[in-house]
This record gives sequence, structure tokens and C-alpha cells, in this order.
Amino acid sequence: MIPDMRRLLIDAARLAGSVALIWFAFSRIDTARAFELLGSIPLGIVASVIAVLALQIFVAAIRVHRLLALNRSPVSLLLATDSVFVGIFFSQTLISFIGGDAMRVWRLTAAGIRLPDALNTVLLDRIVGFAGLIVLIAIEAPLLLVMVSAPAMTASIAVTLILGIGGLAAVFMVDRLPDSLLRWRVCRVAVGVSSLAKSISRNGIELAYLLGLSVVVQLTNVVAIYLIAHGLHSPIGFLELLVLVPPVMLLAMLPISVAGWGVREGAMAAALGLIGVSAEQSVAMSVCFGLCFIVAGLPGGITWLVARKTKGNKVGQAGGGEKAGRAE
Repeated sequence: MIPDMRRLLIDAARLAGSVALIWFAFSRIDTARAFELLGSIPLGIVASVIAVLALQIFVAAIRVHRLLALNRSPVSLLLATDSVFVGIFFSQTLISFIGGDAMRVWRLTAAGIRLPDALNTVLLDRIVGFAGLIVLIAIEAPLLLVMVSAPAMTASIAVTLILGIGGLAAVFMVDRLPDSLLRWRVCRVAVGVSSLAKSISRNGIELAYLLGLSVVVQLTNVVAIYLIAHGLHSPIGFLELLVLVPPVMLLAMLPISVAGWGVREGAMAAALGLIGVSAEQSVAMSVCFGLCFIVAGLPGGITWLVARKTKGNKVGQAGGGEKAGRAE
């Protein structure tokens, strides 16, 4: 009961954070103009963005599929895709306070994967995705520093990269925790993830493959934003978005909001403002991106509803059979 209450309070705080950040972002722009721009995006562009984001989810599923195989818990690509879509649906919507990663673990265990293996795989998938983003930002850092001349912004980018690299390095050191700490479940899980990460990193080809998939996931974000910008007739170029969008996505990963809402809008306005894009256009692009992601994840919601209905029917049939047996 207490852990559930704690989780509820954390999610409520994140929801409040998103609401506050969205209010702050919209309070600094011409809201009517932003929504006018949002409504002017052609449906064909919207459909293309949804398709690109659906492709992103599939690429992420390929990464999960490979991680499960490396963790000696192989499943079909279809089941891996199912778990990722369900996770995306829950992480991008507010229909439940259950986290997207928790739902991914649930779908994998329902497919027969042991809970520790499913949990370690999902957590490591998060880390590999984060590593791909850090790699992409590091590669682009010279261009980013040229494009961003503000000292404060430059310093924040450098600090973010250092912290990100430090965090990734820490993943490989967690398995050295003293035995006295292993009585805590969170420490045991961390050690399991660290051991799995070390095992995979010893194979350079596998590591490059997983990081490559993670970079592709981030590139699809850039393509999606570029399509939206094209739909708004913005003169912004693909190279500029390639440099500016990854840091925005990094900030959106901060666990202070729901699915990055609010953080992403504010960061997008700040980043694109450096190259002359209006705050109204930036916010309209970010909101369109978020809404398209929700639509792209809808198959996960359908899968979840079907799974619930199927489970309910099985329970009902079992109950009916028991009652019939008692009547006899």
C-alpha cells in the first residue's frame, strides 16, 4: 500500500510539473497564434509524422528483441514489438498512473519471460537508448557549439554531456557494490543490469549495433520535427534540426513531467529561438510532435484492451466452470 501511495504521489508531482511547465511555456507566447499554426499543419504531413514515429517504435522494438536474446530470454519480434507499443501507449497518455516501463515488463512476463530478466532488459534498454542520444550529441557537439554562442547555453550543454557520460560509466561500476547493500532489492536489480551491460559491452559488434539502433531512433525524432516544420513553411534546415533537436529530447527525458510535456515545449522554443524560429512556431511543432506520438502509440492501447478482455473472459469461464462443478 505504501509503495503504491508513493508511486501515486510521484506521478501526481510529475503531472503537476507538466501542467506548470506547459502553462509557463504558453504564458510567454501568443497562444492563439500557436494554436492557429498547429491547426494549419496539413493532414498529409501529420500522417507522415505518425508513420515516422511508428517506424521509430518498431526500431526500438528491434533493440528490445536483441537485448532479450543477449539476456538469454529470446522472444519473437512480434512479442517485443507488442511490449514496446504498450509501453509507449502508457508512457504517452494519462489514462493510467502505471508507468510505461512497468507495462513493458508486464507484457514480457505474460509472454513467459522471467520477471528479473524482463526487468533487467527493459532497464538496460532505457540505458542503451540514453547512450545513443549521448553519442549523437557528442558527435554533433562541435557544430552545436558553433551554432550556440550563448556562454550559459554552451556551459549547460557541456555539463549535460559530462553528467551523461559519467552516468553511463557508473552503470558499469554498480556491480562492485558491497554485499551488505545487496539486501536491498533496488541494489540487486542495479547489479543485474550492470552485469548484463558489461557482458554485452565485451562484444564490440553487438554494442555498435545496439547504439546504432538508438541513434536511428533519435534521427527519426529529427525527421518528424523536420516534416512538421515543413508543414508550417518554416525555413529551418534539416542540419539545424539535427543539431538542436537531440539536446531538446535529452531535456525532455528529465523525470519532472509526464512524457516530457512542458519540458519539451520550453526547450524547443529556447533551442529553435537561437536560429530565429518564433516561439509560437516552436511550441506548435512540439505539441504536434507530442500528439502524433500519442496516435502512433495507439496500437499499444488496443493490444492492452484486448489482453484485458481476453484475461477477463478466461477468468469468467473458469468461474463458470467452478460453479457448474459445485452444482453437480
